[in-house]
Amino acid sequence: MIKRIIKKSFIVLTPFIIFLFNSCLGLSMDIQMNRDGSGRLTMTYRISSSLSGIGSMDGNELMPIIPVYRADWDRTIEKLPGVKLVSYSNRVNARESSVNVVLDFPNIQSLAALLDSSGETVTYSQNNLNMILINDNSQRYDNNLIALMRSFYDDYEFSINFSSQSNSLLTITDGGGNIINKPARAAVTSSGRRLSFSIGIMDLLEIPGGLGLSINW
Repeated sequence: MIKRIIKKSFIVLTPFIIFLFNSCLGLSMDIQMNRDGSGRLTMTYRISSSLSGIGSMDGNELMPIIPVYRADWDRTIEKLPGVKLVSYSNRVNARESSVNVVLDFPNIQSLAALLDSSGETVTYSQNNLNMILINDNSQRYDNNLIALMRSFYDDYEFSINFSSQSNSLLTITDGGGNIINKPARAAVTSSGRRLSFSIGIMDLLEIPGGLGLSINW
């Protein structure tokens, strides 16, 4: 039931880090952007071991749709010309796996492909990146179920940091791209050379109207 509700409520942020759909997951992203559009993406994601059956990659039922192992990332990088896997680590305990990857990308197009190869949830221009984290989440869910999920996943968080060599601007939108005020429980740095946005995974689930981020640099 939890898996089905999460799957209905969100759309994919990335083809690799499906952090809310098939398992509960915490995700931290750090994007360092150079003037020429190249840069470095650092991701740390926590995959809860309490939910299994997270799917398959390329039709191989033995391979998880979320890349957990080095071989998963090697397969992913092969499809993205110019992207390099700088480092990889994975820590596993009884509760979760914690994966950290560092990737270099040659241009903004490659970064967008890393985040969303379909081009449906991530769009870009020379100095702009738009991400839809949640589509329209106007449905209401059983409060008891939400409370149960919070008891398991309340310390899981989504966060993104963005740094560039010039002053940048972070704008928060709804799922349709319309500018909105920041969610009550989100922590935001919206201007400067280093931008940030963070919010609890369960707080994301309860945002009506969807959520997106637009970064201009």
